[in-house]
Amino acid sequence: MRCPLALWPPLFVRNTDAGRFLESFLVSGVAAVLGIRVYLELAGYPQLGGRGLHIAHMLWGGLLMTLALILLLAFLGRRVQHLAAIIAGLGFGTFIDELGKFITSDNNYFFQPTIALIYVIFVLLFLGFRILQQRQLSPEECLLNGLDLVKEVLLQADAPARRDQALLLLRASGSRLPLVSALEAALQQLAIAPSKRGVLAILESRLRAVYHRVVAWRWFHRAVEVVFVVHATFFIVFTLGLIVFDPQFTLTDPHLSVADAGQLFASVLSSLLIVVGVLTLFRSRLAAYHWFRRAILVSIFLIQVFAFYTEQLAALVGLAVDLVLLAALDYMIQEEQRRVTAQLLLAAPSRP
Repeated sequence: MRCPLALWPPLFVRNTDAGRFLESFLVSGVAAVLGIRVYLELAGYPQLGGRGLHIAHMLWGGLLMTLALILLLAFLGRRVQHLAAIIAGLGFGTFIDELGKFITSDNNYFFQPTIALIYVIFVLLFLGFRILQQRQLSPEECLLNGLDLVKEVLLQADAPARRDQALLLLRASGSRLPLVSALEAALQQLAIAPSKRGVLAILESRLRAVYHRVVAWRWFHRAVEVVFVVHATFFIVFTLGLIVFDPQFTLTDPHLSVADAGQLFASVLSSLLIVVGVLTLFRSRLAAYHWFRRAILVSIFLIQVFAFYTEQLAALVGLAVDLVLLAALDYMIQEEQRRVTAQLLLAAPSRP
């Protein structure tokens, strides 16, 4: 791990887990928008209130975002931050879903361009978050993140992995402060006691053991390939089916709508990312997982939005599948990064 010269003012110190938190925020937001739209369609657009009152679900979005802020301000730990990111995303999605009411003079929730505008907002947020993560951490950011992770070790939140990550960051900062040297020495000598968080710790330990047994299985790579190839094939075939079976479709005039064209383009793009992941899998599991993850994000932020525009229930099922795959990939990436971090720590020279 290398930290170049500082380019950011000390007031804005980036979190090494920011990418995971911000992505969880976006995925939760998209899930909230699609889930609300499908629920309202199935329930016949019920209204909470009566006698001239209407409690818009935008207010529930504000409540969820307020709850996320309370969690961030009142509690410590990156697990709380991750939970707050998910709750904030649900709140933001619930809030932005009512955009049509506030950009039309007649408060029209069904304003046709609303879905497209919401989609543009999520894409802009995604691009902004990616730009935020592009630059490498400065020495100050390495140092402060390393110190913050010491707290995670004391909280017993995935302590061994956090200890290794903290050591790498403290070394990468290049700091010669006596406190930093003392912390490094203490972390190196620290024997991590078994966590006493009860059932959660036991489940985590067993899940990790299952993952490593599955990874060691000789057909593991083939199984992963099959899962993602089936995923890519399904969405391409489904999109082509929607186009071909449209009553207005003809070979001379396909009558391709913007939603159909967008969904087809996104399906092809996601499939290409999956192909790259498959080709990378035997060389590096971690790199392949990241390519698969990009493909799933394209599916969530592009395919599912267009699918919802045309087929609401199908979008909900597809979104559920994508969220399950994304959660599985996040866990697999976390385990692979844990292994890589441990290897880097062994190879990294200790502070003289």
